[in-house]
Amino acid sequence: MVVSEETFDFVIVGSGAGSVPAALVLQEQGKRVLIIEKQAVIGGTSAYSGGVIWVPNNDHVNAAGGNDSPERAKAYFDAIAGDPLPSSSHARRESWIRNGAEMVRFLERKGMKFFHSGLPDYYDGPGSLPQGRGLATPLFNAKELGDWEAKLSMPAAGRRMPLHIMEGVKILTIKQTWRGKAVALLLVYRKIKERLLGQTLLSGGGALLGRLLQIALRERVPIWTETSVRDFIVENGRVVGVTAERDGRMVTVRANLGVLVNAGGFSRNREMRDKYSPKPASTDWTQVNPGDTGEMIRAIMDLGAATDQMDEAFWFPCSYLPDGSTFSMHSAGDIGKPHCILVDARGNRFVNEANPYMEVGKTMYEAGAVPAWAIFDSEHRRKYFWGMAMPGKPAETLIECGYLKRAGSLDKIARLCGIDAEGLARTVQHFNGLVHTGVDDDFHRGESAFNQYYGDPKTKPNPNLGTIAKPPFYAVAIYPGDIGTCGGIVADEHARALRPDGVPIPGLYVTGNTSAAAGGRVYLGAGAAVGPSMIFGYVAARHAVRANL
Repeated sequence: MVVSEETFDFVIVGSGAGSVPAALVLQEQGKRVLIIEKQAVIGGTSAYSGGVIWVPNNDHVNAAGGNDSPERAKAYFDAIAGDPLPSSSHARRESWIRNGAEMVRFLERKGMKFFHSGLPDYYDGPGSLPQGRGLATPLFNAKELGDWEAKLSMPAAGRRMPLHIMEGVKILTIKQTWRGKAVALLLVYRKIKERLLGQTLLSGGGALLGRLLQIALRERVPIWTETSVRDFIVENGRVVGVTAERDGRMVTVRANLGVLVNAGGFSRNREMRDKYSPKPASTDWTQVNPGDTGEMIRAIMDLGAATDQMDEAFWFPCSYLPDGSTFSMHSAGDIGKPHCILVDARGNRFVNEANPYMEVGKTMYEAGAVPAWAIFDSEHRRKYFWGMAMPGKPAETLIECGYLKRAGSLDKIARLCGIDAEGLARTVQHFNGLVHTGVDDDFHRGESAFNQYYGDPKTKPNPNLGTIAKPPFYAVAIYPGDIGTCGGIVADEHARALRPDGVPIPGLYVTGNTSAAAGGRVYLGAGAAVGPSMIFGYVAARHAVRANL
């Protein structure tokens, strides 16, 4: 039973990165806006991210000599994403490109801070930028939030190190390069400073969401936490608000200008994953926040909305301890370094291990390699990180618990993993031959700007290739984890939720992983999920204001 009623001009469901830009647009126009979050913490999976946003033609990349333009960005987008999808129409791509830089300027005027990350676009192709289009956020002292610090979303594994993602890439070669050692010293300095000054320095998504939350609080944006939206209020076919449960009571929240849903995807919804995701699928493999349970997508579907890409996700290869907990997420930073390959149960390579993580995960499914096996030798273990494990002799506990397989020969490693031994032997022999030529004729590892960025600059002639020859050998099972689902509600260039016939549902907007991915079935560059979430949140709010003038 509804026991109270509130009225706002605009209601935002969910508190990921796209919510605050939308709220600030409405606030600036003198409108009353409300953010509703079902969890006790703010930020959703955006706060778990690397904190980079992919924004074409932004001022920072051009100031750094990027020479970007809307035309160049569109050429890259179309070349990599391919033919339009319902969720990734030409109009939607152009809206992303056209409104991104404007959104950044708007937020900077409100006190937000960004800088050019330098992370390369994830693919080489027409219009790609070797220095990328990603923007990052400076380190943020969470103590500045006061009591709200405890309400900032954090991964279960704890707070991130005070290192930008670009610095994190450099520290991965700490044993090989002076730049890696320099970043390690910088990290020590920051940790000492943090302790002496009583700070809590956040990087990545923590810094991004921390600053956004700080601005929202400064602008007096109302935020209700621990409030679950139960349904939409629809009058004459138009969404005019929501019903929600707050403090054990039902409340009607009316929205004069519309409702924006930015409540994430369905990575943790077992029923939806079983129905839509490629098999095998598991909610245990995802790395998203606990609230990513898909009920808002289903509620919008009940209104007659169209969906797209429900079988796709932002895949990220991961490994897990025997108790099911995540040991690490594996990017080109470790599996793409020299002296490591991925193989299937037949012992065959099936992918460029240094490719973007989403591409590797997709290929694991296409090749039937779930799980795949990372095979590496003692040179890899001596020189490079394995996930968050420092270079050097592995902890014996990882071997004793069965997570890490170790053997003196490839034949024994194959038997420990259930891999075809003859197939693995042939693959390693062939791969080692490619290493000696410096050219991966099979999968072109080490040829793209992205591959090389994550390689070892000390390894010549190919920074991503090194033989697997020095025992002992190691193996780890790799699964297609994810950092969010791509499937969701089809939206147009204004972020309006659409019906299957392309007609908008009046008063209803979607962004973030609630909407089907605007980038289609590829990940264009660092921040290609968080970036459009913010941009289309901004776009939705502006449209809601204009449509009701």
